[in-house]
Amino acid sequence: MFRFSIVALLLLAGCSSPIPETYQPLPRAVDISEFSLYNQEAATIHNQALEDHWTLMFFGYTFCPDVCPTTLAEMNQVAAKVDNDQFQVVLVSVDPERDTSEKLKDYIHYFNPKFQAWSGELPQIESLARQLHIFFQKQPFQESYLMDHSSQVVLINPQGQYVGFFTAPLSTDDMVALLNSKG
Repeated sequence: MFRFSIVALLLLAGCSSPIPETYQPLPRAVDISEFSLYNQEAATIHNQALEDHWTLMFFGYTFCPDVCPTTLAEMNQVAAKVDNDQFQVVLVSVDPERDTSEKLKDYIHYFNPKFQAWSGELPQIESLARQLHIFFQKQPFQESYLMDHSSQVVLINPQGQYVGFFTAPLSTDDMVALLNSKG
């Protein structure tokens, strides 16, 4: 009987899939230091662009072969399901050498014309990335290079503070539920 109980428990455990807990809240909201970047329209962007709405921020680049297009497609799914119109999606380029405002505009509009894409001077991007616990670095590849970068999506509150992040693999359902709860 004991053996049967063990086998039954193992079978039941194998049939259930755990609910992914992809959101990691910070213990407290963290202020973001002043920054100056530009968007896909070549307009200057400062911290104030993060205020008055929730922001999902992802660091990537337009030449990214895999993670970036997948993540932005998932963000588009989130945008389609979120009831809260007070939120925005922002891609921050980790490749300012190649990601001009024109290239960013074409790239981000492919996913959703309401999304923002930001770039700027490398030291400004590095400073913002460090504050949000984002890693990136250039890696030689064939006759060019690729950018290694973190894949998490950062959550910023309407006060412009870093409050948490979503880890890969992303759960669009978790993101939608959280953003809708912030209504």
